[in-house]
Amino acid sequence: MTVGNKRGNKGFTLIELIIALGIIAILSVLAVPSFTKQVKQDRLINSVNQLSVVYKFARSEAVKSVETITLSRSDNSWLVQATRDGQVVTLKRFDPLHATIEIDLVDRIVRSTGELNLASNILVSDKDDSTADFRLCILQSGQSWVGKAVNNCA
Repeated sequence: MTVGNKRGNKGFTLIELIIALGIIAILSVLAVPSFTKQVKQDRLINSVNQLSVVYKFARSEAVKSVETITLSRSDNSWLVQATRDGQVVTLKRFDPLHATIEIDLVDRIVRSTGELNLASNILVSDKDDSTADFRLCILQSGQSWVGKAVNNCA
């Protein structure tokens, strides 16, 4: 009879299990800051893209309906408004996706030709140095693009 060396025992010892959990814990600690930075960056990208979509909606609505559309700043929101039957109607509303995101919204008028009364340089930022800020650039002709904030609009 052999004692202590059975071939039928399979599994992990307590020491092996503790070492494996330790390695997993170390890898998790290293990955969390990178994951947090990615979440913040995604919030900025989503916000600037949503802002661009709202602007393009306003421009297409102005051209389609052959009327002047107003982009109005209201607190931290951007309202797409039209005057219909003497009443100001809000067609669409933009709100930042997260409270940490700051956007330098401006009041603008979009003419029925798709042109604006003034060019715009709208900064989208979370005031965090670990993430890249963005700008929505809109020319007076109505053309727009999204770029990194460091490139500015010029």
